[in-house]
Amino acid sequence: MTSAILASLVKCALEPTGDERHSTAVPGKREAKNRHTGAATPPRVAGPRASALSPNVLGVLCAFAAIALYLPALPYGWVWDDRLLVISNGAGGVGAEGLRLLTSLLFRLEWASGYGSPLFAHMVSILLHGAATWLFFRMALHVGARPGIAFVAALLFAAHPVHVEAVAYISGLPDLLATVFVLTALLLARSAELCTPEGCRSWKIWPAYAAMVAAVLSDEVAIVTPFLLVGLDRWGPVRVPLRQRLTHYSGFFAIALVYLLVRFVSGGGATPTLGSADAASGIDAAARAWAVPMAVFEYLKMLVYPHPLNALRALHAGEVSSWTGRLAPFAALAGLALIVVWRRRDPIARAGALLLLLPLLPALPLPMFIGSFAAERGAYLASVGLCLIVASIYAWAARSFAALRPLLLVAAIVIAAVAGLDTLLRLPVWRDDVSLLYAAVASNPKDPGPHLTLVNYFGHAREWPAALAEIDRAIALDPKNHAAVAKRTAILSQLGRFSDAEGSARRAIDLDPNDAASYANLSDALLQQQKIEQAVEAARRATDLDSTFADGWYNYGVALAAYGDAKGAIAAYGKVISLHPSDVLALNNLGTILGSTGKVEEARDLFIRLVGLAPKSVQAHMNLALAYLRLGDRESAAGEREEVRKLDPMAVKQLDEMFGAYLKEQRNAAAKKGAR
Repeated sequence: MTSAILASLVKCALEPTGDERHSTAVPGKREAKNRHTGAATPPRVAGPRASALSPNVLGVLCAFAAIALYLPALPYGWVWDDRLLVISNGAGGVGAEGLRLLTSLLFRLEWASGYGSPLFAHMVSILLHGAATWLFFRMALHVGARPGIAFVAALLFAAHPVHVEAVAYISGLPDLLATVFVLTALLLARSAELCTPEGCRSWKIWPAYAAMVAAVLSDEVAIVTPFLLVGLDRWGPVRVPLRQRLTHYSGFFAIALVYLLVRFVSGGGATPTLGSADAASGIDAAARAWAVPMAVFEYLKMLVYPHPLNALRALHAGEVSSWTGRLAPFAALAGLALIVVWRRRDPIARAGALLLLLPLLPALPLPMFIGSFAAERGAYLASVGLCLIVASIYAWAARSFAALRPLLLVAAIVIAAVAGLDTLLRLPVWRDDVSLLYAAVASNPKDPGPHLTLVNYFGHAREWPAALAEIDRAIALDPKNHAAVAKRTAILSQLGRFSDAEGSARRAIDLDPNDAASYANLSDALLQQQKIEQAVEAARRATDLDSTFADGWYNYGVALAAYGDAKGAIAAYGKVISLHPSDVLALNNLGTILGSTGKVEEARDLFIRLVGLAPKSVQAHMNLALAYLRLGDRESAAGEREEVRKLDPMAVKQLDEMFGAYLKEQRNAAAKKGAR
């Protein structure tokens, strides 16, 4: 059975292609009477009958191959900007950008259906890739490819490594969704009956309009759909008279125009200032003038040979500092133009050029849509055009070297298999944030940025040894990075390596003598080593440098309390609270010092305030209970004890011991007083 299927595939793939010299001819009147009155199916030269596998079966096989290839991504987690979806329960992230209402709705449905798990979202993305692959196969047939040629090209589309970001990264959903609806709209519109003097009566144009609306509400790349339709009508297999499609064009352009108006009126597409946009897009200000042509070059490069790191690209000034770099985009476009001119008689190549270049326009860092400099997911729709151009070249080779057709078929399948292998190797990059960041490190080992981002990630997870390893690597790459050295000080303190933390803090001060935070960090490291006087001086220096730096005042209070200067500590903590009235640690420490100096009523009032700010704080309730007890309010003390018991049954034992010690102290004091 398997060998029969393989033989059928080979037979289908080796069908002779149509004669390119007649692919654009307008059919005669007699022929027109016997064919659909919509966009013409390209004429084909008679050849061997199709194999047992029909085009529908071949298309489904390609879709299944696309789905199977990405099944390893199903267990992957939320990555990078996906966290915005998590924070907002599916309402934020890329779905909230622009006017992506359909994308936002699908994200919400994924979140609700998956109960917050990424599994369902990954499943939807993989299925959409399968649907896009099937639609690509239908488009290839529609523009004149034989089933075998369309099958090979669809396999390449299914396996192309440039798709990894769009499919494996949940936030790549807009590009997947838009591509599915753009191809659907084009196929439906091209199959609709053309208008006659009596009017436009084809019902198929209305589903096409609906698909167009869904496409623009998925991602802004879909605004080029009307131009794609016009281009396919003018340069596709059969030229469609303008007057017979004008009404359809009007509908498509009206949808695009309404979308743009609503988008900009609602603020979803407000033009950002170039300065702020450059920071977000990764474009150096000095390279802004060359951003658009360089982005075109970057997209063409990634479509032919994807960058090892399938994530955002940046444009640095050094890349456009020479004329060689500046001319590279124009050389790439000239090469593409030569291929299209060479294959100009083939509607597959002409359609490929349209579907390659037009979808890139909304992805470029243009003033209207300034975003990332270049992202692989932004090339998803454009890859349809690239694969069609490859199909055209393959068709030429199969026609020109008939004796080598079996070998050509094997080579094409091997190329698709190699692309699939590359895709499988790239998939783990999107497993989680750490995998993505390590891939960024491998992509550019001399860039300290990914190491610093890993530090933040490991710090948030409280994985301090891993954070220290990454901060050391970042500092090795950039030894004068003051922020990195200061961060290293904090990490060393978390690890309890206070002597090393002291040395790191002093190094940070050497790099920036006017940084108050470095002195505060130094004070903490000294305090932990019981170098009290030095700690007091370092904290005082921090407050002198920045009198509004709350952490400096807090450390100053801690150091003064350790030094025995209760009055100075009270003043320091008071300064912290004046700067940040809700600082829980400062309120707690100030209340403790006030209680220890006999100002129990003031301490009680602070602890009441603290409990209001942190009702789940066991320490706050314990301190308030002790304050009530010292003021003789045993009923209130018992009430706070009950709160402690509810929050932490183990802590209530400690509180009872403190109650007992205080009452014993009071009894002893009373006994001594009576003995006198």
